Amino acid sequence: MVAPAELMPVQPQHRFDEARLAAYLQANLADFRLPLTVNQFKGSQAAPTFLLHSPGQNHVLRKRQVAKKGSTLAESVERDFALIGKLHAAGLPMGMPRLVCLDDSVIGTPFYLLDYIAGRHFRDPNLPGMDAKQRQAIYLAMAQAMAQVHGLDPHSLGLPTNGDGSAYLARQVAALVQQYNANRTEEIGAMARLLDWLPANVPQDGMTSLMHGNFRLDNLVFHPSESRVVAMLDWDVASIGHPLADLAINCMPYRVTIPGMGSLQGVDYIDSGIPGEHDYVAAYCAARGIESIAHWNFFLAFALFRVAVMAQGIHKRGLERGPATPTIKAYAAVVRSVANQAWNLVDGGDD
Repeated sequence: MVAPAELMPVQPQHRFDEARLAAYLQANLADFRLPLTVNQFKGSQAAPTFLLHSPGQNHVLRKRQVAKKGSTLAESVERDFALIGKLHAAGLPMGMPRLVCLDDSVIGTPFYLLDYIAGRHFRDPNLPGMDAKQRQAIYLAMAQAMAQVHGLDPHSLGLPTNGDGSAYLARQVAALVQQYNANRTEEIGAMARLLDWLPANVPQDGMTSLMHGNFRLDNLVFHPSESRVVAMLDWDVASIGHPLADLAINCMPYRVTIPGMGSLQGVDYIDSGIPGEHDYVAAYCAARGIESIAHWNFFLAFALFRVAVMAQGIHKRGLERGPATPTIKAYAAVVRSVANQAWNLVDGGDD
């Protein structure tokens, strides 16, 4: 069953001809039967996701609003579908990929279909309503699931990712610097220093892996009663990159509070059962067989800088729509506080 709280009616900007889709599925999806009911999952609007319910079947339909850089929408959707197929075959928990449609005439944009995996979906990282033992088990399962992703060899699997990942950090830092400069609205001393420091201090350790790019608690589905990940969602920004960048991004709830998103700041880790950042990272390292992490402050600063750049973009777009609302002002405060935290990590040298 799908929790009603996870669903909403298809939003006006994402509506399509459901009868045309049903006819397409009748012709192309084995065992498909009418009637078809369509709802939209709450969450990202960049890659809208829908639940398709038909007698005896639940499927997830995913489409894109924006193509990957240098690709058409069709190429981007086809790449996503191929990636998920390879990862499913490699044993990662996710729905069985069923079909990809590159014909715009069906719903107006290319899309792909997966089997729906039932389970629990946690949006609040504080895991309200659970006891300490349950919370700890959920976080350890998340660390182990991320280690499973990073333990795959993307080259031997033939995953459809671009490049060998060796220049991932340098490319990401350069892109974020460019993005921030394009959206800059005020001078922030810590950001100015980070703009110089990060490109000059990218680790050259040669470590690469498959990288999810947005590995968060709310992008995981857990077994209905067990502390076990049964599906990993939102592979839109997956690439071959640096596993520790993935880990640092995953650790951001420990470090920042973003409007509309949960945070672990101020949590009592002993009473709550949620492992502190040090213990969580140690659990990841144990799952990977890693004894220690070099340049961890760089990766944290990189992830914090990434948050600041995204918050700055939201702030700039908000200002362009009119007078700053309290929410838009809050994003400006996020930029300043996160930039200062990132600089404090690296001031005087990494590690």
